[in-house]
Amino acid sequence: MRKTTEKILFVTSFLPVAAFKTIARVGEATWEQAKAAVVVGFVLAVVQYVSARKILKYNTYLEKAFLGFLFTGTIWVYALPSDLAHIFVDHSVALLYLTLFLMSFLPQIFGYDPFTYAVAKQWYPESVWGTPDFRLLNFRITYMWSLVFFAAFLSSHLGRGKPMYSIAIPFALCIGIGVVFSKKYPDFYLKRKYRVSPEAVAAVLDSAAKLIEGMPSVFDPAAAGDLQTEIQFDISGEEGGKWIISIARGQCEVRKGEAVSPPLTIISPEDVWVKIAKGAIDRPKALMQGLYKIKGDMKLLARMPQIFGARRRAPEIPEKGRP
Repeated sequence: MRKTTEKILFVTSFLPVAAFKTIARVGEATWEQAKAAVVVGFVLAVVQYVSARKILKYNTYLEKAFLGFLFTGTIWVYALPSDLAHIFVDHSVALLYLTLFLMSFLPQIFGYDPFTYAVAKQWYPESVWGTPDFRLLNFRITYMWSLVFFAAFLSSHLGRGKPMYSIAIPFALCIGIGVVFSKKYPDFYLKRKYRVSPEAVAAVLDSAAKLIEGMPSVFDPAAAGDLQTEIQFDISGEEGGKWIISIARGQCEVRKGEAVSPPLTIISPEDVWVKIAKGAIDRPKALMQGLYKIKGDMKLLARMPQIFGARRRAPEIPEKGRP
């Protein structure tokens, strides 16, 4: 229910600006009409801001940006002389894209979360919000949107408000670059970073139980360094169960059971974990889609491909004549 409410309020956050532009330009587009439009837009922005604060207990950067834009516009139109006041209405599209550029560019510069977090958190489970990949992807997508908004601002400003430059080109930039990049880049990044070699796939067992019990055979002491930790596996399915991977002093051991307070717990259906090991499913993407869950140390989870990245050792075969 909360997710649906967040999506509805995200869509309605655009209504104040849309109302302002529609009322200001409809019909003969008189100056009095423009003055009324900016007030209506500002009032709607206040309603949106208060509603989101009351229902969700937070406000997105978009809501803050639109509220600030329309508040500034209201003061601008009513407080300044008419020759200066006209600038806001005549160049409102360029000023809006400039506002969006500042909204997308400045927060992370001052140590705040990027504006894309508000959208990304609607689509991905909370368990991945703290992962390095989630943060990195959002920063890169945010900076791409900054470039898109700045290009849209230049197009509208240099085009002097003509529809081709203030509507068509900015729309094409937002859809053709911003939206496409936001949708395609995460998959591209995750597949490239976590691709599994054919040799590794061939060595992966078809049982989650055998796969986990065989993890010491692919343990890389050099990658683990002085790490001392425990990893709890909670696997569901026909051959599921609970295992503990213990790492200490360059050694790795596995045993069945439950750890008291493991730094990292991995909860997964059997078939999902086998597919992840084979590279049929991207591990970070599967986590973001909620196909499996983790509790605890995200950094340890990110290190696992390196810690367990050694070539699988073949079982020792006794020499002839030896017991």
